[in-house]
Amino acid sequence: MTTRTLNLASTASTASTASSETSARPSRAIAAALLAALAGILPGCGSDSGAATPQDSTPECTGGVLEADLQADPLSGPGVDPATGELRPPPEGSSYTISSTYGIPRSGDAVMERYVQLFGAIQTQLASQRGLVAIQLAQSPSCGSGRTLAVWESTEAMYEFVMSPAHLEAMNAADELLQPNYAVTHWQTARADEMTLQEGVRRIKTSEAAAR
Repeated sequence: MTTRTLNLASTASTASTASSETSARPSRAIAAALLAALAGILPGCGSDSGAATPQDSTPECTGGVLEADLQADPLSGPGVDPATGELRPPPEGSSYTISSTYGIPRSGDAVMERYVQLFGAIQTQLASQRGLVAIQLAQSPSCGSGRTLAVWESTEAMYEFVMSPAHLEAMNAADELLQPNYAVTHWQTARADEMTLQEGVRRIKTSEAAAR
């Protein structure tokens, strides 16, 4: 089940006609950013030639359960202190918008080919995206899953990325590339302990339970 927690309709005043095109598919928003996390997974996924497939059918391989073997890259981005590797806090009296995604890629050579087409544009977009404070990518070899955590200066900055051409193209391919249980959520906070992959797992679990 896809977690539906982003509402593109709320950005209609700033996203012009593109918002009306995508508001009917809110569950895909930000999910395309998950492509970056899947970079280390897709080469090992099942293909048409018969390679092993991820273990996506077990209860432990869901967005609301933290994988035991999750391998997370360090946070990176302009908001990370290079001396400590820690995220700088938001300005006094303000908060960050945090987005988190989870997904398992579909198997097959066609998926890999499509992914390669989209990944370069997404990677370039994220590298220069205004308002992106930090991003963290994580992968689970046992589940074949990927997670992202992105920290944004504001919700408006997050939606600026959502509505970018690179993301819109990848967003439209999310159902083609990802298993149907991919999950997306976002929240606002000024607390460092709520800007983590673990917090993303907790919020996805809460959303999944509410959707049942």
